[in-house]
Amino acid sequence: MNAMIDVAGRRRSPAAMPGYHAGRPPRYPADPPRVEEIIAVMRHAGPGSHGDRTRGLIVVLWRSGLRIAEALDLRESDLDERRGALLVRHGKGGKRREVGMDEWGWEQLRP
Repeated sequence: MNAMIDVAGRRRSPAAMPGYHAGRPPRYPADPPRVEEIIAVMRHAGPGSHGDRTRGLIVVLWRSGLRIAEALDLRESDLDERRGALLVRHGKGGKRREVGMDEWGWEQLRP
């Protein structure tokens, strides 16, 4: 069977073939912020409850890997420090899941 024809007899795109993109640089390479940059933003958040809330949001996004909408939907009852887990009630696709966060992240959330 010709590799350019699928099971239904339709012609396949060359881009769907294995190795088509091999050796090419990604169109939009990943450019995550460095640790120093994240810490600098956290320090610049300011004092008081607003600063604590901003730092808490940054820590949750950074250390647990949540999407912004998931982090903004969290309630205090969704945080389980004893188990080191955060409960995401409505994640991508409306799915419920639990994610972990390290001890340093929990220390930053305590205030």
